[in-house]
Amino acid sequence: MGKIDNLRRKFKRYSEITQVDEIARRLFVMNAFDGCLTILGILVGAYVAGVFEARIIIGVGFGSSIAMGMSGLFGAYMAEAAERKKKVQELEQSLLTNLEDSIIVKASRFSSIYVAIIDALAPFVAAQVSLIPIYLSLFDICAVRLAMEISMVLIIAILFMLGVFLGRISKDNLIISGLKMVVAGLITFAIILILGI
Repeated sequence: MGKIDNLRRKFKRYSEITQVDEIARRLFVMNAFDGCLTILGILVGAYVAGVFEARIIIGVGFGSSIAMGMSGLFGAYMAEAAERKKKVQELEQSLLTNLEDSIIVKASRFSSIYVAIIDALAPFVAAQVSLIPIYLSLFDICAVRLAMEISMVLIIAILFMLGVFLGRISKDNLIISGLKMVVAGLITFAIILILGI
C-alpha cells in the first residue's frame, strides 16, 4: 500500500510541475474521436459495399486500432520528449546550471511517458468499444448487419459523451457541446455514404 501511495504522490507532483493533465485531456478527446471515426468509416464502407462478415470487419477494425495506438504511443512520446527536453535546456541556460538529476527532468520524463500512454490508449479503447456489437455477433447474439447498425449508434453516443466531457472542461452547455461532436460524426457518415454510393 505504501508503494501505491508513493506512486500516487509522485504522479500528482510531476503532474503539477509539468501541467501535463491539460495536454493529456486534449489528446484523450482528439484520439478517442479519431478512433471512433475510423471505425465509423470502416463500418459505413463495409455496409455500403455489402460486406457483412464480422471477422473481416473485426480484423480491419482491430488492425486499424492497433496502428492508431502504436502511432500515438511513439509519435506522442517522441514529440513530447523533444518539447520537454527543449524546455529543460532553455531553463538550464537561463539558470546556468545542470538539471540532469533534478525533479524537473524526472517530471519531464514522466510527462512524455504519460502523454504517450494516453495518446495510444484513447483511439484503441474507443475503437474497441465501438466494435463490441460486432464481437457479440460472432457468438450469434445478433446478426452482423444489425450489429453494424448498433455500432454506428454506439459511436454517435460516444461522440456525444466526448462532447459533454469537453463541455464540462470549458463550462459550456453540455448538450450543445455533445451535439457538436455528434454533428462532426454525422458529417463524416454522410460523406462516406455519398462517396461510397
